[in-house]
Amino acid sequence: MQQSKANILLVDDEPAIHRLMQHILEREGYRLLSVYSGEEALGIVAQGGIDLVILDLSMPGMDGFEVARQIKEQPQAFLIPIILFTGRDTVENHAKALEMGVDDFLSKTEHKEVILARVRLHLKLKRMHGRLADYQSNLEKKVEQQTWQLKTASLETIVKLSAASEFRDNETGAHIRRMSHYAAAIAKTMGFNKRVQESILYSAPMHDIGKIGIPDCILLKPGPLTDKEWKIMKRHPQIGASILSGAQSGFIRMAEMIALTHHEKWDGSGYPQGLKGRQIPIAGQIAAIADVFDALTSERPYKRAFSGIEAIRIIQEGRGNHFSPEVTDAFFTTLDEILVIKDKFQDTDQDKQNLYARTYQALAKDVPPQIYQAASKTSKNGSVEKQPASSRFQEGRSRPPVSLTSVG
Repeated sequence: MQQSKANILLVDDEPAIHRLMQHILEREGYRLLSVYSGEEALGIVAQGGIDLVILDLSMPGMDGFEVARQIKEQPQAFLIPIILFTGRDTVENHAKALEMGVDDFLSKTEHKEVILARVRLHLKLKRMHGRLADYQSNLEKKVEQQTWQLKTASLETIVKLSAASEFRDNETGAHIRRMSHYAAAIAKTMGFNKRVQESILYSAPMHDIGKIGIPDCILLKPGPLTDKEWKIMKRHPQIGASILSGAQSGFIRMAEMIALTHHEKWDGSGYPQGLKGRQIPIAGQIAAIADVFDALTSERPYKRAFSGIEAIRIIQEGRGNHFSPEVTDAFFTTLDEILVIKDKFQDTDQDKQNLYARTYQALAKDVPPQIYQAASKTSKNGSVEKQPASSRFQEGRSRPPVSLTSVG
């Protein structure tokens, strides 16, 4: 017996048919499950493990057509072959049975060798369909895994490249990760689909890429910017948009939009275009609040980190003037998740050391040595240490205090 003990369900209201099929099938090594009504058959199929159904057409209550239809509607059972076993072998019955999902037909007067041949054929086809379904499922999982790996690699590349601009400014790579994840979380809260959420996640890291085009003497200047210098600094959104323009990729096009508009304000007082209200693209609105919140809650050489309560108060005060009311409300709805993200992507000690070193080096070029020495000192291991609150850096006098009018 070459069969692997397939489970065959026989549905017929005639005991004689059950005895006949038991004699034919069990001698070939098949397991035969016998039921006498359609309702019983549906219950057995729902439990799983059935490889083939041999189904009578005419039964009291639910007939074979309806049983076949309901079996094929079960997601776990639609691949189970159904052979209609009937004494009423008419064209009309064949046509209706095919519509209900029946796979083959057998006459109750058919020779046993034909019955066995049909059973073997449909069990073989089922195995082939099963292997194909498994292959397709495994292929989909593999494609999904590779897609995830590509997306992860792409995001890593974007973060690394975006960090090139941040490295020249008073920011860290963790800032890019935090604000982009904040932005994606806010987009989710606002009801945008996963594709839009991913686009924002991949686009937001490039919001300040235009700072690459700002001279070091302005970008790293430890003191307040002059009006002329501030005018040059405010060009970075347009520079960033120019760098990113002309791309075919959807998220690069979104990055261009974010780079250009993340310093626009709801009341029209932002830059570079002075857009107002809904003139500002929603991605730019979301990036703006994510960027400002991270700037407020991050420690930098020229300022202390605002407490969560202080930052929340400032964001709330910006509702309707700096930020879109709708985006601000979504920010507060998302706040628990935002705080989890903040904890996940913290600045490392090395990030802070590098940041302070860059800033102090810039300071050394622009101020008398005695002020530089008072603002910094070197630890035993050679790293630059930040100073207490009395330092000109920590008091924020090297640049204007961070607020909604000076962040970014």
